Amino acid sequence: MEIKILNSILFKELMPWTFDAKGTKAINEKIKKVGSKEPTTEAELVQQLQILLADYSDLSKWLTKQNTKGTSILKNHCFAIDFPAYSDAVSKFYNAVISLETLRVYNAFNTKMQKYSKKVDIVYHTTIALKNIKALTVNTVKEIKERGFEEAPTEQSSLPHFVLQLLRQHLTILFFDIQELSKANIDSPTSIEDFYLLDLNLPKAQIQELKPLTPADIDFKGQEVLNFGFKDDFEKLKSVVNQLCHQVEFLNEDVTSADELLKVFISKSILPNSVKIQIGCETKNFRYIVNKFKPYFHNLTLANIEKSQLFYSKSDNLITANNLSASNNKNAVEPKEKATIDKIFKQMQ
Repeated sequence: MEIKILNSILFKELMPWTFDAKGTKAINEKIKKVGSKEPTTEAELVQQLQILLADYSDLSKWLTKQNTKGTSILKNHCFAIDFPAYSDAVSKFYNAVISLETLRVYNAFNTKMQKYSKKVDIVYHTTIALKNIKALTVNTVKEIKERGFEEAPTEQSSLPHFVLQLLRQHLTILFFDIQELSKANIDSPTSIEDFYLLDLNLPKAQIQELKPLTPADIDFKGQEVLNFGFKDDFEKLKSVVNQLCHQVEFLNEDVTSADELLKVFISKSILPNSVKIQIGCETKNFRYIVNKFKPYFHNLTLANIEKSQLFYSKSDNLITANNLSASNNKNAVEPKEKATIDKIFKQMQ
C-alpha cells in the first residue's frame, strides 16, 4: 500500500512552499470541475484525484494504475478530528487532495485486507502500513517544528503552515483508521496518547481527541442526520443482500436493485422519499430479516425505516413502524424461509 501522494506533499512535487501562485487560475478550474459531490466509490474518488492532479504527470500516471474501476461503496473513516478550515482556492485544493487521498488509502487497505484470514498475514501487512504512515507523520511534525508552525493555523497563516498541520491531522486519522480495521488481531494497539507523546514526541497539551464516527453525528445545520449506520464489512453485506434477493425474493427487483438498497444501507445521510425500495417478500419475512441485520448497524430501527419513507411492501404500500411491529407479535408464525435466511446470515459472523 503506497502513500505516494501524501509523501509528495512533504518531499516532492506537491510541497506547498514550492507552489507557484501563477497556477491559481488552473486550480480554480480543477476545483470547479470536481464540484461538491462526494465520491461514493473508489473509481469516483480516483477520478476526482486525477482531475485535481492532472498537471502533475508522475502522480497522474501513478493514479491510472490504481483501482480506477472499483464499484464497491466507499467505507467511511472510523474517526474524526477537528481540521483547520481552508481560506482560499489553493488551500481548498490541498484540503481536497489530502482528504480524498487519505480516504482512498484507507479503502485500498481495507480491500487488500479482505484477501487475508490468517492472523500472521493481517498483523504483517497492518504493521507495515502503520509503520509507513507513522514515519511520514513523524517527518511532518519535524517539518512543522523546524518552520515554527506549532500553533493551529488561522486565515492569516501561510499556505505551508495550513497544509502541514492538515497533513499531520489526516495522517493521524489514517493511522488509527487502519489500526481499527485490524484491532482484533493486534495484541498491543497504540493509544492516541502514546502516539502523540512517544511516537510524535509532542506534549500532552497538543493531543487532539479522536471522535468515533457514529450515525448520531450532527450535520452543519445542527440537525440529526438520518442513516442506518452500517458498522461491519461491506463485502459481506453485499453478499448477504444479493443472496437474500436470489433465494427468498427479498426485493422486487423489477422496481429496486440490490445496489440501490446497499447504497441506502451505508448512506451517511438518507434523503427521505429519494428512492423506492420495494420488498418482494411478505412483511413478516422482511421484519425477520431486519432483526437479523440489526447487530451490524448502529441505527437500523423500525422508527428510522419509517422516517426514511423509502420502503414499500410487496403490495406497494409504504412500510411503517406499526406495520413491522404487527408482523412481529408473539402469535406470528415464523417465516417459512427462516432456515434459508439464517444460513445466509452466517456469512456476517
